[in-house]
Amino acid sequence: MPTAEEKELEKVWMDNRVGFRGLWREGWVMYDGTIVVLYTKPGLNGDAYFTWKSNYGLNLQIGNLPSNLCIVDYAHGFTGSAHDASAFEHTAAVRHTDWFFQGDEFAWVDSAYPVTPCTIPVHKRPAALLAENTIFNSAVANLWVWSEHCMGALKGRWQCLRGL
Repeated sequence: MPTAEEKELEKVWMDNRVGFRGLWREGWVMYDGTIVVLYTKPGLNGDAYFTWKSNYGLNLQIGNLPSNLCIVDYAHGFTGSAHDASAFEHTAAVRHTDWFFQGDEFAWVDSAYPVTPCTIPVHKRPAALLAENTIFNSAVANLWVWSEHCMGALKGRWQCLRGL
């Protein structure tokens, strides 16, 4: 769990890198899900592991700091067919919200996650087609690149996460 000083560094990074001001800077952590691919279909309840990418895998939820890609929260053990929003329910950000977030803090999430007092996702269609939402989604997409870098670094460092 990051200290208050580390959280403030993330918020300053958000100000400088993305240009968010005001309460938007309170989003200091990003969550995303990834699939850890399995070599073959599991023998027990194998169909539950089938993913939308037409392979078998495990759902892994990662909460990371955008400035340095440090992983501060995770949830694992869900089948590949588990929706990101369902697996996210088992992270510290959801289970221990008052401990994980202080004040107006929240997490940035993609459109697979619901809007809650502690999560702000990008807009889905048709709302994404409104001009102001397009601008918002574009700014968040620039931020989201860092979450994808975290997933790439994780799977690059531990090659086994590309296929068990």
